[in-house]
Amino acid sequence: MAAEAFDAPAGLRRLLAEGAITDRSLHSLTGMTLDALRAFLSVGQSEIGLTTTPLAFSDEESARLSILAAQLTEGMTIPDDDRLTGILEALTIELRLTPQNIAALAGLDARDVAAALTDPRSIPDEKKYAIAIRASYLLSALNRAVRRSE
Repeated sequence: MAAEAFDAPAGLRRLLAEGAITDRSLHSLTGMTLDALRAFLSVGQSEIGLTTTPLAFSDEESARLSILAAQLTEGMTIPDDDRLTGILEALTIELRLTPQNIAALAGLDARDVAAALTDPRSIPDEKKYAIAIRASYLLSALNRAVRRSE
């Protein structure tokens, strides 16, 4: 079985062509200039790698765009229950909250949060929905407060 590299510029071009995102929204999301974004989008998979052509963006910007492209294209195929587990794992593993912390901050039952963390299929849909919405909000709010070294 051969592994195939993800073509981030092609993924973003597809999203642009479908009207799922605009170059201006990419500019707003990333803070990159429209010229740099257009240069990234014009790159083909065969052009990625060693080159003598100066890049319009840094390695860090290229990595951020590639991750964004993968999350907006391939990431949307992840089943919702797995996505909920991922949100809760981000809160517990990365941000060091316990299920009890999450429940207290979000006005949820700690047993339901713990169950959703281990087996979201065991939770009724209405509870799962509340956990997903509130945990997603918490993740967004807390990520805005996290200090990133730049």
